[in-house]
Amino acid sequence: METTRPAPPRSSLVVAVAVAAALVLAACTDSDPSTVESGDGAGDGAAPAFSFQPLDPGAITVTALEQGSIDIAVLFSTNAAIAANDWVVLEDDKELQGAENIVPLVRTEVVNGPAVDALDGVSEALTTEAITELNRRVEADREDPEAVARDYAESEGLLDIESPEGSGPLTVGSFNFTESQILAHLYAHVLRAHGYEVSVEANLGAREQVVFPAIERGELDIVPEYVQSLLVLLAGGDVEALPVDEGVERVEELLPEGLELLEPSEAQDQNALVVTAETAEEYDLEAVSDLAEVDEPLVLGGPPECAERPQCLLGYEEVYGLRFDR
Repeated sequence: METTRPAPPRSSLVVAVAVAAALVLAACTDSDPSTVESGDGAGDGAAPAFSFQPLDPGAITVTALEQGSIDIAVLFSTNAAIAANDWVVLEDDKELQGAENIVPLVRTEVVNGPAVDALDGVSEALTTEAITELNRRVEADREDPEAVARDYAESEGLLDIESPEGSGPLTVGSFNFTESQILAHLYAHVLRAHGYEVSVEANLGAREQVVFPAIERGELDIVPEYVQSLLVLLAGGDVEALPVDEGVERVEELLPEGLELLEPSEAQDQNALVVTAETAEEYDLEAVSDLAEVDEPLVLGGPPECAERPQCLLGYEEVYGLRFDR
């Protein structure tokens, strides 16, 4: 996991200008703060840079927000803790995030025929509301991800296969967060119902460093993926936010030979900036753009890879004009 990166040193000239500007502002105690215009540099009226705290995703980030050690959390928009704590998801009003529909990424050498039909059936059944409820059961009620996935598969009739036609071993992998583990077990339960021998490699780690290289090497056969996040990886980070159909088409153009996406579900889980109701009220926050008006150096917590992702810190800096010390 990465650690924070210190901010680059400033030249003595910049420091001198910043100090002089600070003295001028301090002297103008009778002025109306609302008349100070915002800018891009320190000392010119700009809001102070936020701090970035790298954290393991999921429960650790949730706990940090609950305990107040961070002020803003990078969480998935279907995280059960949002509803459980009455937290506020800041609107992505400049549309930094693209379509993050859940979609199976598979190796075509082994995933074909009945396996494709089985996974397409999962995508057809899965909704955003459903995955949010499954997340709540695991994260809030402390139920087992595998059992929760099986309950959902049974409730949707995905295990009612009279004459299974599949055979052979398959390995499903997941990222290191709850939702991905649930999805991996959901795929596995349905594939077993179709006759396959399925093993699950859950909680493996991040996409870039662990999971995608593993499926490229053939160590995994199936991974529950997210359209825009996968596109960002394949395109090397330089990619605009796209709707789901265009995103899938672009991903398929970039995937290495032997890998493909199956049918995407309507269930979508985007990265989001989340604050407590108290923080939203204190700083009048409804959308991400509102953070540019905050005059205190708040702490944002998120996964270590957020620091280098175009849809995370880099995007919030470029698209929203926010500044981070990292």
